[in-house]
Amino acid sequence: MRGRGNWGSSPAAATLPLPSPGRQRRVIMMELLGRGAHASPRDGCSILEYASVLAGERWSSRPQSVHPALADAADMVNDLMTDDRRRLLAPLAPWLPGTNTANPRTWPAVTEVCVRAALAHASQPVELRLRTDLDATRHWLAEATQPADGRRRAPWAGRRQRRWARHAIRSALLAVAASADQADDADARLRQALVDCINECRRLAGEPAVDPRLPLADCPQWLAVEPNLMRSPGCDWMDLGYQPVHSHLAEWPDAAQLSRRAERRNPRPRTCSGRQVKCEIAKLGGEIAVPC
Repeated sequence: MRGRGNWGSSPAAATLPLPSPGRQRRVIMMELLGRGAHASPRDGCSILEYASVLAGERWSSRPQSVHPALADAADMVNDLMTDDRRRLLAPLAPWLPGTNTANPRTWPAVTEVCVRAALAHASQPVELRLRTDLDATRHWLAEATQPADGRRRAPWAGRRQRRWARHAIRSALLAVAASADQADDADARLRQALVDCINECRRLAGEPAVDPRLPLADCPQWLAVEPNLMRSPGCDWMDLGYQPVHSHLAEWPDAAQLSRRAERRNPRPRTCSGRQVKCEIAKLGGEIAVPC
């Protein structure tokens, strides 16, 4: 599911002085998380765009370090969860990069996890279709587990299976979201399905399972990022990415305070001892000064 960005958010862009004279860097307060794709961190981010920042890749809703099957599941869960509880997915984002391996079992394994999650709470009309998808997934997984016999498969066979898997993953997660009467229950089931998909990828890679779930109050709502130019492999041009800011943030005001100040057209600068950080409020033209 793809949608337009969250244009209603008001992130604050800050200009921080670097140790070298005459150099500055722009720091953007990126809101976590939103439905659909976003043009830049100023508009917010989805869980996959958040993962691209953590992985050090260019800004994208399809990070190269995330397996396409897991990316389909994460994208669907991100868009199906309610707006006020989507931040529950933020602790899962660091575990998405590094899953894009060449293991042929990953596609059917992730698909099977999603179909099983839907079958656990499926109603009678969709149960027959889900069981058919589960049988097809098991057959595909058995084929992928067998050693290659030297025969080359037609290239369209793999593409057809992946296209079917994308449809099966999305329809299964739609069934998971529709199986609960309460929105909170649907969000919990969707998040658990994504955790199971992550752990299945880790199991195939020989890594232990993780449980990165946190209460909603402990999930981050904002992340400070800065632009990062990177060279595309095999190309002459530079891609624009973003990286988290790990310094100058210990004494920053919280994100809610920055958002309230961003809504004021003429904020009064606040003086303090030591070095200052000039915060340029996007689209408002005002400035505030906060300690760094």
